[in-house]
Order: sequence, then structure tokens, then C-alpha cells
Amino acid sequence: MITSNATFRGWATTAIFFCMLGIAVPPVNSGAADGSVENSLRRTNQATKTTVKQRSRSMVAQAAHGRIPTEMPEAPLDGSLLKNQIKQVGFFDGCPNGCGDCCDCDVTCGAEGVYMDPACGAEPGCGVEQIFMDPSCGLEASCGFEPGCGVEPGCGIEASCGLEPGCGIEASCGLEHMGDCSCDACSSCDVSSIPLFLPMLRVQWCRFDFFAGVQGFKGPLNYANTSSTNPNVRSGSGSFGFYEGFNEGRSLKKLFGWDMAAQLGLRATQSSLYGSEFTDESRQQVFVTAGLFRRVDYGLQYGAVLDYLNEDWWYQADLLQIRGEVSWKTNGCHVFGVQYMAGLSDSTSTTAVQDSTNTIFAGSISIEPTDQYRVFYRRLLNRSGDWTAFIGGTDREDTLLGAGMNLPLTQKLLLNSSATFLIPAEADLNRDFQDETWNISLGLTYRPGGPKGCGRYCRPLFDVADNGTMMVDYK
Repeated sequence: MITSNATFRGWATTAIFFCMLGIAVPPVNSGAADGSVENSLRRTNQATKTTVKQRSRSMVAQAAHGRIPTEMPEAPLDGSLLKNQIKQVGFFDGCPNGCGDCCDCDVTCGAEGVYMDPACGAEPGCGVEQIFMDPSCGLEASCGFEPGCGVEPGCGIEASCGLEPGCGIEASCGLEHMGDCSCDACSSCDVSSIPLFLPMLRVQWCRFDFFAGVQGFKGPLNYANTSSTNPNVRSGSGSFGFYEGFNEGRSLKKLFGWDMAAQLGLRATQSSLYGSEFTDESRQQVFVTAGLFRRVDYGLQYGAVLDYLNEDWWYQADLLQIRGEVSWKTNGCHVFGVQYMAGLSDSTSTTAVQDSTNTIFAGSISIEPTDQYRVFYRRLLNRSGDWTAFIGGTDREDTLLGAGMNLPLTQKLLLNSSATFLIPAEADLNRDFQDETWNISLGLTYRPGGPKGCGRYCRPLFDVADNGTMMVDYK
């Protein structure tokens, strides 16, 4: 009986609850509900149609789905297509601060499957934020990118932080400067600037390339007249020695607003250290190169520099030439163009030569730079490396052949090699070996600023002149 009363009270409580619910909630007309749902669906469809209308598919997307447009849409005449000011063609805008999405050490530029040097060079920069790293890569939360973890401004991310070569830090976007993403920004310039104890004077070493190596070269001036009575008697041999110097570039955009840069470099050579057949003097040369240029991500590149040569051997000369380049850079890693070298001055010098009896007699010669014209192809490599091949001629109808390479060994060290050969067009076969000209060099370049240097657009476009780019002949 007790169980029945409890059951009855439970059913009674449930009935009272539903009665109260019915009183509290007013009845809803089913037709009205259907109409409300219908209106809601209609509004949703209209909004969807409006959205679709606002976000119309492009012609390419329509063609991909089989909808071929029958006529070309007309462009509006109100200028609404120009969202920004018109800019000069040649630069990518992949980053809000101006860094493009195809840097010189892009992974497509000959670096397929090549990873960054674990020692140093994965500098903080544009593109690092786009690289996704596995936790297994060593970048666990315990690493934290603290300064002690290897993210020093001067070096980058060392292997001690877990960024081993297999870590996936490919050379994408050049890994440029993190603070200033513009590709004219100097990599770690503030850290690399060395005060010289003079007011407001600091040396930004990241703008410089320092190079040194060995070279061998030969030209008409390696042969001297060794007879005081017969001017056609000549003797001589090639020159071998050493070279060293620097090359520096800087952007002019902040100073003048130009998409241009300037460069200045010097090369000193010491060769024929123990003289030759006709003199006991060693051969000393100083080359100075200075000028303007324009680098781009794609499109037209150009520049011009002045080359100065001071030479002291069995003669003394001061010569000047202009050297230029006009080239087209694809949006990949290929550059096609022309180069020219034209002499601007000649030099006349007295000479001191030994004859076969070791008697020194004086003479006089006039010399001038050789005008050169070249067509070249350049292939860009990762870490701002490249190789070049060219063919051309001279104003004396000689033929030119040559090639050069700048191969990155580490982030800050390059292997340089070049070879230039001039095939003489002289009719006198007995003297062709004297008019034959060649230059070959092998050396290293140290870049304090790494591949980026002073910036993607202000790295020097021209190498400092040498005996291959500034050939000298008798006038």
C-alpha cells in the first residue's frame, strides 16, 4: 500500500508540472511557425545570393568549373582597379615591409634539397615566420628562443638550439633581417658597427665583402722590346701573384628616393714577384671601381661603374675605363644581358728594360684599355651565389670567352673563380702568342653580413676590376 501511494504521488507531480508548463508557454500557431521558417530560409538564400554576387568567381575559376565566359568583362573607368600608387616594375611585395617572396638565396635558385649551415647564418629575418617547425626538430617550449639559446643578433640560430641541418630550415626568402623586413635593411648592422673613436663615425661591416686569392694573367704588356736597334724583338712571359681587396654597396633610396644603389671597391695585386726576362722589378697594380646600379626581383637591371688602374712595373701607367651592364632578370633565377667596357684614357710612359747583355736602356710606350663587348648568362644560386658564362669580342676584332663562379661554402664564405681568354685576330701568326690575353683567378670572399649583406638590392652588381675585365694593350 505504501508503494502504491508513492507511485501515485509521482504521477501526480508529473501531471502538475506539465500543466504549469502549458499555462506558462502560450500556444504557437503552426502556420505562423511554418511561415517564419520559410521567411528565415528566404532571407538566408537572399544573403547567400548577395554574397555569391559580391564574391564572383574569376574567369580562370569559371573556366576550371566548365563555365566559359562568352565575352570579356569591361574594366571600370573610375580607377577602382588601382588600389595603390603605380610602382616601377621589378619588385615583389610579399611582405608588408617590402621584402619580396623570391630572395636571391631562394630554395628554387639552385638550392634544391640544400639546408642552411648549422653553424651560423639562419639569421632572424623575413621568411622565418613562414617556416613551420616540428616539435621533434628541437624547438620545444623549453627552448624558448631566449638570447642564450642561440638567437644572438650577430649570428642567428646555432645548432645548439636544435636547428640541425635536417631541421627543415631551407633557404626560403633569404631569411632576411627580422626587425626591418625591407630587403634594403642591413643584416645585423647595429651589432656589426664598430666605432672608430671619432664623433658619429661607425663602420657597418655588413656592407662589405673582403676577398683575397691567387691569379695568373698574360697580355701584350708581358712582352717588352729587348733590343735597342730592332723594335720587333720582344721577350717575356706570364705573370703570377696574389690579390686582395674589398667591395662595398649601399642603397640610395633613403637619401634620394631612388631605386638605385652605389658601390665602391678596391683590388691590389702583387705579381711577377721576382721580375721577368727583361726587368728585376715586381709588378704592382691597384684597381678602383665605383659607380651606380639597380638590382630587381625581376625585370630590367642596369648599372655603370668607372674603373681606374694604377700600374707600376717596367713602365708606369694610369688608365680609366667605363664598364656597364644591362640585363634582364626572370622571376626565377636566370639573368640574360650584355656588358661593355670602353677605355676613357690612354697613358704614355718611359720604360727601363734589360737587353740580352743585361744592359738597361730607356724607351717609351703608349698603352690604352681594350674595348670589350660581351653577351652573358648568369645563373643565381642560393645564399647569394651565382655562376656566369659569356662570349664576346673587342674593338680589334678579337674574340672573348670566359666564365666565373661565386660558390657559397658557408653563410659568410664564398669560393670565387674566374677565367677570361682573348683569342687574337692579328694576321701575323708569329706574334699571336704575344697578343694572346688571359686571366685566371681563384680566391675566397668573406662577407660579415652573410648572404644578405647590406640588402638584397644594394649588394654590388659589379666585381672590382681585374686583369680580365680591364685588359690593356699597346696603342
